[in-house]
Amino acid sequence: MILSLPKETVCQNLTDYKKLYNDLFDDYNPELIPFDNVPASFKWIYFSFLNLGINHYDEVDGISSLTSSTWLTWLDSSLRWKPTDYKNITHITVSTDKVWFPKIVLLSDAHKLEPFGSTSLSKVRIYHNGYVEWSPSDVINSKCAANMRKFPFDEQQCSLIFFVWEPSWQIYLKPSSVPYINKYETRSPDWIIQSWEVQNYKYGNVSVAVMLNIKCEPLYYNIVVFTPKAVLALLNPLVFLLPHNSGERISYGMTVLLSFVIFLTLASDKIPATSNPISFLIVFIVLVFIASAVILLFNIINCYCFHKNDKEIKGWLKRIAKILYRKGRKEKVSAFDEITISYKDVALGLDKFCFVMSYILMFSLITVYFVILLL
Repeated sequence: MILSLPKETVCQNLTDYKKLYNDLFDDYNPELIPFDNVPASFKWIYFSFLNLGINHYDEVDGISSLTSSTWLTWLDSSLRWKPTDYKNITHITVSTDKVWFPKIVLLSDAHKLEPFGSTSLSKVRIYHNGYVEWSPSDVINSKCAANMRKFPFDEQQCSLIFFVWEPSWQIYLKPSSVPYINKYETRSPDWIIQSWEVQNYKYGNVSVAVMLNIKCEPLYYNIVVFTPKAVLALLNPLVFLLPHNSGERISYGMTVLLSFVIFLTLASDKIPATSNPISFLIVFIVLVFIASAVILLFNIINCYCFHKNDKEIKGWLKRIAKILYRKGRKEKVSAFDEITISYKDVALGLDKFCFVMSYILMFSLITVYFVILLL
């Protein structure tokens, strides 16, 4: 009795691959489209997008840069064989110039229009059942218009449009069962891909669009731009607490006003000049800048028109000042009591009034800005 039988081992060598290669391409023409039906009708190309990570997104120029690969699969009936005839060889890898492969271009390319993967060194893998796989890789620079309304909390919709650039309209693109792969994605420190969608585009079956929804990481801009700007907005009303005789009121107000100009320049460098709609951040900085300019204007008027004038107020201004003065005192004052009010007293009253109103205005602008961003 035989307890065990040795298993037969089939060893594949270079001779078997050469024989298979010669048999496959002996009468094969890579210039002819391998239609499966007679008469020729159409050829389906199954499409998958492999995202390797976002390199950069330029909001000013509206260009997104990604490292990616496309996984293309199609059937070529003339490249079939029986594995048993070639010692169970199930697939073979050849260069792209040996077989027919589809010319697919990126219509949204920002630099030049050429077949995707034309410079790729990736080879073609052929399986014994006639299916062909090709996965060219490249760095994609695609046009993506920026919507900077909620910058730096903005979200961008970027569409990568792949189109079959063939003279025949009989070659169709179709998303595969796994149309998007992000297993090997390297996460960007500035942008996060929140969602994706792969579907046929408006050109029909000859195009596929990979739509990415990316979101900006706002921490850097909040620390560098918004936080100093908000602090300056809250420091600006303190100008009304400085003594008039110190001589620092005007210089303090001008310093804060010029600081807003600097932050406006920093923010505008990151936002397109033709952005439509305009960024709320720019609107907020401009409004705070105008409020700062108004504070400086009232401060100058108060210093040079009221504080330097020691004369007593007369006429209708005196009657208004008496009413306000009586309301501001704790003890009761008769309407017939003679009250002497000078222009310096009016200056002090205006300082208190402007101080309170300025803080109300600044807090209101900051609150409205955050409410709009959260909506």
